Amino acid sequence: MADGQRRRIFSPWVTFIAFLGQVLTRGSTCREAVRRVQAWRIAARLSVPDDHESAYIQARNRLSLRSLQGAHEQIGAWIAQRTKQTWLWCNRSVKVLDGCGVSMPDTDENRARWPYAGGQKPGCGFPTAQLVGLFCLATGRLVRFAVDSWKAHEIPLARLLIGWIETGDIVLADRGFCGWGFIALLHRKKVDIVMRAHQARKLKGRQMSWAKPQRRGETWNKSLWAELPDSLQVRIVRFRVRVPGFRTQKVVLVTTLLDIKAYPDEFFVELYRRRWSVELFFRDIKTTLGLDILRCKSPELIEKEIWMQAIAYNLVRALMLEAAWIYDIEPRRLSFKGTVDTLRQWSPLFAPKMFAAKRARAELLRIIAADQVPDRPNRIEPRARKRRPKPYPLLTKPRRKMVVSPTRAKK
Repeated sequence: MADGQRRRIFSPWVTFIAFLGQVLTRGSTCREAVRRVQAWRIAARLSVPDDHESAYIQARNRLSLRSLQGAHEQIGAWIAQRTKQTWLWCNRSVKVLDGCGVSMPDTDENRARWPYAGGQKPGCGFPTAQLVGLFCLATGRLVRFAVDSWKAHEIPLARLLIGWIETGDIVLADRGFCGWGFIALLHRKKVDIVMRAHQARKLKGRQMSWAKPQRRGETWNKSLWAELPDSLQVRIVRFRVRVPGFRTQKVVLVTTLLDIKAYPDEFFVELYRRRWSVELFFRDIKTTLGLDILRCKSPELIEKEIWMQAIAYNLVRALMLEAAWIYDIEPRRLSFKGTVDTLRQWSPLFAPKMFAAKRARAELLRIIAADQVPDRPNRIEPRARKRRPKPYPLLTKPRRKMVVSPTRAKK
């Protein structure tokens, strides 16, 4: 280190690890992150940082978004290289698309970037963003995501992810993504699709020529739209769901996989059934890791927090993948929540100079592989809550205007 250069305890690497620890522990505060670094420094017989969080917060602000994106890409490449051929569908890699909403603290900066969702009064709601994620169906890794205002439609966000879909892949998605232009873009890249047909779409027969719409829409560039073909050849697959309790009874799929011998209709029934996996992937990120309610108070840090959530999620998936490789198990049979819980308790054993770290890693992978979720394909759970919420009234005006004076409270 040069003379006069300041030696920081919260180096980029230490800050990254502390931030990662926050993400992996739902509800973890900056104070807890500082305490974690203090405990590690004492165990390593190093100087201990100050009790206040300001140094850590400033260090977190200095983390570059590009470095976080680079870390996410490296982890994703590691997982992609270790995906077994037997985990694929018909020897094809399937990428699954879906969207969700996330909320964040109600600050002026966040509100300027991501406005309230519809129907929320000023001071009574939270800035809301729309996130579309691209996942690998075989391993569950988050390949890429796009974020915008809640007003943005899912298809324009999905178009931003086409660069991370490889030639020869299959895109699996729900009816919200079944638009002619989006399918044409994927087809031009030699990417096939399996999507549920939009309810307003009138489809006849088993194969049809889907003509190019006359109107291109506001989100489409005129020159790009002109480059797309005049029509697409698509195949229609229809089937009925006969499981008692399932909401949907009749399903109509649109696919560009036209070879009936190579891809019989019954193959698509099971594949589309697995589309529900993306809901579980989002549940792992939003509920287990806490992405549904972000905590940072500026748009810059919100963006970093989302990337850290993606990194943490893929790191857990990488650990599950390693256990699946060693014990010859499909990754989708392993418990994400169980892996996170196990990792939280075992992480102290991997501190520097810990003599049992190698043995602990082998035992950790064994425990993860043993924690398999039951195979319950027709499980039905009502979308209802048993525990009643607290009987407090809803906030109908900013909180400072609803404060009751002491004299009025006595009455």
